[in-house]
Amino acid sequence: MGEGSYISVLDIGTSKIAAVVVRVTETATEVVGMGVAASAGVRKGVIVDLEAAAAAIKEALQRARAVCGIEIKEVITGLSDSHVKSFSSSGAVVLSSDYVTQRDIDKVMETAGTVYVPLDKEIMHMIPVEYIVDGQGQIYNPVGMKGVRLEVNVQIVAGSSTSIHNVERCCAMAGLKTADIVFNPFASASAVLRDDEKKYGAILIDIGGGTTDIALLKDGVFMGAAVIDIGGNQFTNDIAVGLRLPVYEAERLKKAYGMATFPDEYFGEEITVTANMEERRISKSFITEIIKARSEELSAMIKEAILSIPGFSWQPWSVVITGAVAELKGLEGLIAGVLDLPVRVGTCQWANWTGIGDKLCGPTYATVMGLVSYTRKRFYEDGTAEAFTTGQYSMSKWFKGLVGKFFNK
Repeated sequence: MGEGSYISVLDIGTSKIAAVVVRVTETATEVVGMGVAASAGVRKGVIVDLEAAAAAIKEALQRARAVCGIEIKEVITGLSDSHVKSFSSSGAVVLSSDYVTQRDIDKVMETAGTVYVPLDKEIMHMIPVEYIVDGQGQIYNPVGMKGVRLEVNVQIVAGSSTSIHNVERCCAMAGLKTADIVFNPFASASAVLRDDEKKYGAILIDIGGGTTDIALLKDGVFMGAAVIDIGGNQFTNDIAVGLRLPVYEAERLKKAYGMATFPDEYFGEEITVTANMEERRISKSFITEIIKARSEELSAMIKEAILSIPGFSWQPWSVVITGAVAELKGLEGLIAGVLDLPVRVGTCQWANWTGIGDKLCGPTYATVMGLVSYTRKRFYEDGTAEAFTTGQYSMSKWFKGLVGKFFNK
């Protein structure tokens, strides 16, 4: 495959399992393989059947391997379920010398992490929001600063211990080692948010198949998150129940005709659907009416979830929606009306990438491509490229602990 090193990521979603392999150098990223399989054993972001999920992962891996010829042994994957919680903590230390060193930062972060976490939770990420040197705050990189006392305010993301273990177990059953598990909104943010949005304030809304993930960022810093256990599958189920159709037919109608608002041309227009080997005619407006009701409910829940994030206050936030449901026509405007903020559909933001089709740049693949972007950023910005060797590598040796630094760069 030429010079460079390889990174493999895995998105275990409710609707699909996606595996991507990329070749990275200091100046470029090339997608060399991708495999997608229908998800199985996953419900609302949570693995509920280990064997079924592992089989789907294997299928996605085999398809990626068939394209690139690379043996995938280790992956970075994501996690999102309604049990993920974020909360704030702080720590303080006396400096070991007259100037702040990396050792002082490691020590103060360790003190901030000495916090009660419920027995059913496990810390996934600990993200510094600001450092404080002798009372002076809003410092993002205190190394080399003169002082006596160093403090830090952090955001901690804790996931369900069971969910984390099940992801690791499924990967192991599929023959993979898990280098790390990343909270999915972090990955999506890496793919779809512009630098100005991260700086001045952005609300990322990632609407997946089983959950809707929300993350707040400002000044390049992660401020908090929330997860709603409603996603695109609920839209499909509503259509199936409301129109008495098989799920596969409801999914087809959602993708082909789904809209969150009523277009004038839909009134009175009919289409043919198939149910129980029989064809019948239904109005397009019925589909839109069902989707509109669910969209309005989800938009209200999104607003409520945003308001529940500690420290949130209304300001001119940029709102970016992504995930497959983000492509529903009219949803962008509906959410904008509920939040009274400008909303755009997030597509991947990067340069010097090759091997990427329009399909991978869209909102549907924001999480898996975000995992690639996120990992690549850590890979080179932390000077750890030498940890990789072509085709045979160990990401776990360097990736642990680096995720929390992303938003402060």
